Amino acid sequence: MYRLQKHDLPALLVQWNDHEEVLIPCGTPDNTQLMPLSEGTLNLDYINLSLPAKEFLFEQKETLFSWEKTKDSFAVHNEADKGVMPKILFGIRACDTYGIAYMDRFYLEEFEDTNYRARRDASTIVALNCLRSGVNCFCSSQGVGPFSKRGHDLVLTEMDGHYLVESSSEKGERLIAWGGSLLMPVDDSAKVLGQKDELLAKVKEGFQVQLDLSHLREDMAKTFYAPFWEEEAHACISCTGCTAVCPTCTCFNVVEEGDASSAGCRVRYWDSCQSEHFTRNAGDHNPRSNVSRTRYRIYDKLKYIEERFGYKGCTGCGRCIEVCPTNISILKIIGRIQEEAKKPDAAVLDSQLAHIAYQRAEGDVVKNKSLYMPDVATITRIDDETADIKRFYLEYEDKSLHKNYQFKGQFFEITVFGVGEVAISIPFGPSQRDHFDFCIKNVGSVTQKLHEMKPGDKVGLRGPYGKAFPYEEIKGRDILVVGSGVGLAPVRTMIVQIMENREEFGKVVIMASALWYDGLVLKEDLEAWSKVPGVKVLYSLKHGTDKIDAYTGYINDLLPDLGLEWEKTTAVICASPRRIKLVSKDLLMLGMKPTDILLTLETHMRCGAGKCGHCKVGSHYMCVDGPVYNYEEMLSMPPEF
Repeated sequence: MYRLQKHDLPALLVQWNDHEEVLIPCGTPDNTQLMPLSEGTLNLDYINLSLPAKEFLFEQKETLFSWEKTKDSFAVHNEADKGVMPKILFGIRACDTYGIAYMDRFYLEEFEDTNYRARRDASTIVALNCLRSGVNCFCSSQGVGPFSKRGHDLVLTEMDGHYLVESSSEKGERLIAWGGSLLMPVDDSAKVLGQKDELLAKVKEGFQVQLDLSHLREDMAKTFYAPFWEEEAHACISCTGCTAVCPTCTCFNVVEEGDASSAGCRVRYWDSCQSEHFTRNAGDHNPRSNVSRTRYRIYDKLKYIEERFGYKGCTGCGRCIEVCPTNISILKIIGRIQEEAKKPDAAVLDSQLAHIAYQRAEGDVVKNKSLYMPDVATITRIDDETADIKRFYLEYEDKSLHKNYQFKGQFFEITVFGVGEVAISIPFGPSQRDHFDFCIKNVGSVTQKLHEMKPGDKVGLRGPYGKAFPYEEIKGRDILVVGSGVGLAPVRTMIVQIMENREEFGKVVIMASALWYDGLVLKEDLEAWSKVPGVKVLYSLKHGTDKIDAYTGYINDLLPDLGLEWEKTTAVICASPRRIKLVSKDLLMLGMKPTDILLTLETHMRCGAGKCGHCKVGSHYMCVDGPVYNYEEMLSMPPEF
């Protein structure tokens, strides 16, 4: 603990700048930005920075990796730390340092984000505690500020003509050493800390916004269906300003740049859950309406992030209120939530998910030096399954990757260099190690390009990702598998394992459905499985055919006559959310438990590692917590899915 005279602050910044570039608050009180010390004039008359300090750790646009076409393949290069230089960020307020602490939790644990790691390691955070609040500040009510508690390396508090300087990391101690004689040790630390506590209490009393948020999460469970969300959604124009200025928004999208025939790179840029495209899937299906999109941002900031990560998703900085062109205010929404929750007829949303562990198991935690970089693979064979579905067989160029491959997960990310990346389910079992095969439907730009490729062409593979079907847990039971259209491919991985260990299971019924016979995938597999003793294969088509014995109508109609012991049966289903719910409801009526109905929920999964945010439903990231769930877990999610 040290003391710095106020008039010595400029000299201290200069001394630090001799070692690493120092960025300082510059501009006007209403428009304050961090700029290099050598280019700007220090201005300490500000409530907050116009943009959160996260922009220096999670850049608005940054390259994830680059690639170049070689004679007969692709060379992929890591770009995570390219151009990253050490920086000292000075004058960061408590709401932003808390946001940085949350970003550390989000980006550096489980799947480590390589780009964020490079920039975080190169940044030293110097906090400057607030002595006054703005009209929309409520960090005190959130328990985040106004004095920085975490996320900083060094923190300064202005006290009677000097700054109290406290270090909280090795980086902070390094700054102390660089300060030399300008920083004087504090003799009576207990007395000084007491004075600091008194100052903190005084600053809190002066806050213009004082809220009791102790029961907010419980109140939000009662107001999910409140009518005022329609009003808020009507006001939102999807400008995405609120998320751009939020210290804890982490969402991003990825695009390809360059010449697809020679070289290029994959870049990511800030994206927003408030944009209309954010959750739109291939085929233009979008599970979020305007109302659910507007409501999601508030629930994520005030409920979902805290449920999952133990951090406040909203730091109380008030920036989103200030930038909104239609005057949407999170403060006013909080007030409406609290008032609505008091009504005796408030409907409680039964989706707390308290029984689901959010922390990944230690064995699932992945540390990858190149999280977003694919490995090059060769297309060795392509089979036509239907008019718009092809089966691709792939082999890694580096054969050791097959040798070291561990069968786990539920999907891979497949890259077409210069076009993009798409998540594709795993249809093979653990015995298949020398190659992979994927059933891919032509529904978007990446899959369209894949359908134009031929054997010998090169793609990228990243994975496997996701939670797979719990094979070991269902041994000894009767099995019902339902696959609708291309939905049969994701459940094939379970079927293959069952067929290879047939004696470990009871009766097996496989039900394949489509609009037309020609729309059925895996026809040869289905025929082969039907010849295995104890296995029954049934078909359900909307339009009849003379090529196979198929029921004309909904697959649900066949369920009562399957002859399964429903109390001892596990169902495995992949279909549209609507079809999943209809089949599952009928199975429940037949006597199945919701925990015995297993589902794979396909949706918009971009990064595969729970970082980009596109597949988040409530506090769940479908790509890491799923895509396999049981029906009880599905029902406990917010109904937007």
